[in-house]
Amino acid sequence: MAKPRTSLTPEQRAAAFKALGEATRLRIVDFLREREDEATGTEVAAGIGISLALLCHHSDALVESGIVVKRKEGQTSYWRINRGALDLMVRDLDG
Repeated sequence: MAKPRTSLTPEQRAAAFKALGEATRLRIVDFLREREDEATGTEVAAGIGISLALLCHHSDALVESGIVVKRKEGQTSYWRINRGALDLMVRDLDG
């Protein structure tokens, strides 16, 4: 029986793997994967021991890849992992 095809294009998968190809970004993803809810940018930065400025530097690649979802409410940014995107990536690897 054939496995269902993913909805990610090769370009989307390449962007996701490129985003995960940096240690700080992997630490951000690991931190968010362990949470049930979203976290503020300040919580993420403190949780992995980096500055908020460095977190912001890495946010674009993670958000553009679809791995992380970020929303802004007033002056505060809230981050959460996109488990669906990660599931699609893993399913693609499984072949």
